[in-house]
Amino acid sequence: MRIRFIIILLSILFSHSIFSNEKNFVERPEVKAFIKQMVQKYDFKESELIDIFDHVKVRPTVMKSVRAPLEQRPWYTYQNLFVSEWRVKNGVEFWEKYEKVLLEVERKYGVPASIIVATIGIETKYGQHTGDYPVIDALTNIGFSDSKRASYFRSELEEFLLLTREQHLNPLKVMGSYAGAIGQPQFMPSSYRRYAVSYNGHDKIDLSHNELDVIASIANYYKQKGWTTGKRTAIPASLVTNKFEFFLGNKNNIKILSHSALAEYGVPSKSYLNNNKPYKILELQNMWGKEYWYTFSNFDVIKRYNSSDLYAMAVVQLSHYLVTLKEMG
Repeated sequence: MRIRFIIILLSILFSHSIFSNEKNFVERPEVKAFIKQMVQKYDFKESELIDIFDHVKVRPTVMKSVRAPLEQRPWYTYQNLFVSEWRVKNGVEFWEKYEKVLLEVERKYGVPASIIVATIGIETKYGQHTGDYPVIDALTNIGFSDSKRASYFRSELEEFLLLTREQHLNPLKVMGSYAGAIGQPQFMPSSYRRYAVSYNGHDKIDLSHNELDVIASIANYYKQKGWTTGKRTAIPASLVTNKFEFFLGNKNNIKILSHSALAEYGVPSKSYLNNNKPYKILELQNMWGKEYWYTFSNFDVIKRYNSSDLYAMAVVQLSHYLVTLKEMG
């Protein structure tokens, strides 16, 4: 036990030494180059940016989270986390609290209230958990790392600094997720700048505390990404033949098939399917086996919010349960 304790202690001390010896971000050549770029490109004051990056902390937990996102887990684990009884119950309460606003926004943008509410519920539990990291820290840690997506996060860092200047925010005070997503809808800075709107038409848009802005901004995002009013997102597929399951089992989990190809693999014709269009079949792993879904264009629009099939399906299913419980009264 004593040896084990010593090993653990040395491990902690060694880890601390690594991070304490790490250069402050402001001293790194690549960060200095980034600062100069922001000064030249957008007329930021160099001294102000130096002061900002001098306060940025090394965040090992950010890098750990980026390398192991929830979307890598199986569907049944993801479903249990995000399509829960708590999210359904509290989602209906949120819907009823902002019913008038949601109705107005649905009429204006054509995006169902249930989809908007489900998105907020999955992203931040209806605003209860908007993130524990300073956004500047998260974006800087990933943007100047060896991550394959480092260049994307550097571009989001650029967008973030522009956003804070435009919205008169203190860049050191804005909190978000480990990936730098902001507010109740968890918009990345670029999405905040492009798609966030004020419900009341004000210049100031608050996605952290103003639910009206949050609701309108999510609806605007989906609309701008191609949401088609009145069209389906996904429906369960009746896949009963071993032949079809074998076919899917040897492919990627989403298939694009014509109606005639579906018929070949035992998928019955339905009146809501357009025989002239190809369809996507999504395969998910549940607790007892595999389940299959037809997915449509609006499903792909949800994936513009988060590219994971699991995320989009969680939004679809949660929105369905929200509607069902709300209609039950």
